[in-house]
Amino acid sequence: MMGVPAGRKDHTAVWTGSKMIVWGGWNIDSGTPGPVNSGGIYDPATDTWAATSLTNAPAARFYHTAVSTGSKMIVWGGGYSTGGVYDPATDTWAATSLTNAPAARDFHTAVWTGSKMIVWGGLGGTPAGFLNTGGIYDPARNSWAATSTAGAPTARCNHTAVWTGSRMVIWTGIDSTGYVNSGGMYDPATDTWTPMSLTNAPAARIYTTAVWTGAKMIVWGGYDGGVESNTGGVYDPATDAWTPTSTIAAPTARQLHTAVWTGARMIVWGGTGGGGYANLGGAYDPATDTWTATSLASAPTARHSHSAVWTGSRMIVWGGFGPSLTDFLNTGGVYSNPDVLPPPPPPADFYTVMPCRLADTRKAAGPSGGPALVAGAVRSFPVAGVCGIPIGATAVSLNVTAVGPAAQGHLTVYSGDAASPPPTSTLNFPPRATRAGNAVVRLATIGGTINVKNGSAGAVDLVLDVNGYYQ
Repeated sequence: MMGVPAGRKDHTAVWTGSKMIVWGGWNIDSGTPGPVNSGGIYDPATDTWAATSLTNAPAARFYHTAVSTGSKMIVWGGGYSTGGVYDPATDTWAATSLTNAPAARDFHTAVWTGSKMIVWGGLGGTPAGFLNTGGIYDPARNSWAATSTAGAPTARCNHTAVWTGSRMVIWTGIDSTGYVNSGGMYDPATDTWTPMSLTNAPAARIYTTAVWTGAKMIVWGGYDGGVESNTGGVYDPATDAWTPTSTIAAPTARQLHTAVWTGARMIVWGGTGGGGYANLGGAYDPATDTWTATSLASAPTARHSHSAVWTGSRMIVWGGFGPSLTDFLNTGGVYSNPDVLPPPPPPADFYTVMPCRLADTRKAAGPSGGPALVAGAVRSFPVAGVCGIPIGATAVSLNVTAVGPAAQGHLTVYSGDAASPPPTSTLNFPPRATRAGNAVVRLATIGGTINVKNGSAGAVDLVLDVNGYYQ
């Protein structure tokens, strides 16, 4: 508790790869309720807190969103069209651009693609109301581009969003007609929307949670306007099909809870429902459609509107609102259970594939095409499911080619879920020359992606050819 931020609810939390950053929210300071622009960095390795700087921090807010880039946190919205990029390494803030930024809003969603943040939907100020607009923020350029509204889901707020590795999936929420169970998939490479099936979809609701497993989206819990729910569904974008989650041994019905994906199971915890405030949760295994209760031993006090992050081996919950009308909490807990951790990876075997072009930025814009990588840019490329690489692959063998670089520099190719690029380069090149080299690169555990960073002062085209994978 030493150095811990003041108690709050409706804040945000992100995981950087080694630490949790919490920021913003609503609390009562000296008896006066209101939003805050303070935060804290929690290091589970040392069980210590450090405050985030207030210098140049965004205005105090709640109902905003936050994403982690792997090394920095981007917060946006919460009744504003402003935001900030926080660098925990230097404890500094930089404002997000206002040029072409989406309209001010709250109750919206945000996802991180590996190189950009996409915000969508929400509730705007009078007379905007429900929104079906959004924006794509590029932190490397500090620039915004609008998302298309053609074919977009109905304007709404209190919905969910996940990133699949190539598309953003929006589901549920409330629109001008009431609670909805519709959704849509947005492809930023083509700026297009695809509707989702309603067949077997869970009932309409708000305050639900959603996680991405690497292949499917799992939604659970929420409130339908009359009662809380303990039902959910598994959505497969590859087949546009829904499958209900079991209610046998499922946690009690609730809303305003949290959910994380461990790599093998979804853990839900906390919230409020007909049984009151909860400090019990459950781990859901989609492979067996079964639930396992989380332990009550040493569990944090019951709460809702808190935050939760997954570290890769543990779940950290913090903050929220307790049963008292002034019970803004600054307590939390670290949950670990070997039974719900990702299974250990099996011994890796190498499999060859016919040489295949995985990406070529000289081609038309797309997930595996253009544009060229600008100076300092980091871009994520889908690998699993492409060129005969199976979803379960753990690493790939690549030929990396830099074509016509404008300046001397290097390319760094690394896992899509790494917190930051490694300190060593993959391929070095002189200006205006084509250079190639081989590399073995681990794939992101969730999404099966790789990242490529342009470590030069000019633009460079990239070609990736794959010849095998490890599994």
